[in-house]
Amino acid sequence: MPESIAEGVLSRPVAECASSEVAAALTRSFEGYLTGPVHVDAEGYERRFRAEHLDPFASRVYLREGHEGDRRPYAGVLLVARRGWTARIAGMGVAPGLRGRGLGKRIMREAVRDAEARGAREMVLEVFEQNAPAVALYEKLGFRPRRRLFGYRLEAPNDAVGTSDALSEADPLEVARVVAREGEADLPWMLAAETLAAAAPPARAYRLGRRAYALIEEAGPEAVLLSTLVVRREERRAGWGKRLLGALIAAFPGRGWYVPAVVPEDPAGAFLEGSGWERERLNQLEMRLGLAPFGPKAPVS
Repeated sequence: MPESIAEGVLSRPVAECASSEVAAALTRSFEGYLTGPVHVDAEGYERRFRAEHLDPFASRVYLREGHEGDRRPYAGVLLVARRGWTARIAGMGVAPGLRGRGLGKRIMREAVRDAEARGAREMVLEVFEQNAPAVALYEKLGFRPRRRLFGYRLEAPNDAVGTSDALSEADPLEVARVVAREGEADLPWMLAAETLAAAAPPARAYRLGRRAYALIEEAGPEAVLLSTLVVRREERRAGWGKRLLGALIAAFPGRGWYVPAVVPEDPAGAFLEGSGWERERLNQLEMRLGLAPFGPKAPVS
């Protein structure tokens, strides 16, 4: 049953909504976003947020009361992911016309209370640092910046930039397992092995021998998304990361490459910049809030 969160606004758990409804709520709630138009369909929503470990019972869709016949009745959306003792705001937005009225603050306060009730010890989120109103909202709620996350882009290079190293296609799950063993500690949520483990076609994975691994996804005929790149620890500082990048460029000639703003500045960002990639103008802040869970606790031995 829908519940009232504010005057004229009802909320429903995502678990009670069709995927198409949640996708429509996301599209509506992120109209006018600073990164440009956002359009989400049901398949795109499912593929992305299942990988992030969305909790459909903690997540909510917000509706304008009395607008049941409206094709655009959405007031906002809150998507919460959960792993262990950590809850993450995977997405929160308010529809145009309702912004600046305190609805976002109410949604977030409810999300924090619910996370504590479910036993979470901390809550994390990512927000574009250039989105000053959102950053101010989260800071007022007690969130504190932890690190900056950047995106990178490589314009379509000449074929000569590629290398002759022979790529082998790999199981995307194999790459996730390598990241779990060989990756940096405390990776951002979107780069963590738990997220990468959900990758499936059209995502594709490649490796150079058993030394360097990458996970990619073609984003149309002109661009390729680099989801992750990892070199086994004993093989680092021997050029295998750059060789893998070169081999990928050669395998997809004439394509531009990009990484969204999920990359810590060091060491991954430094590696990409050293390989000729350009940092994007917008960056995210990873923010964290310590929680005081009041759910059931096991005795400490």
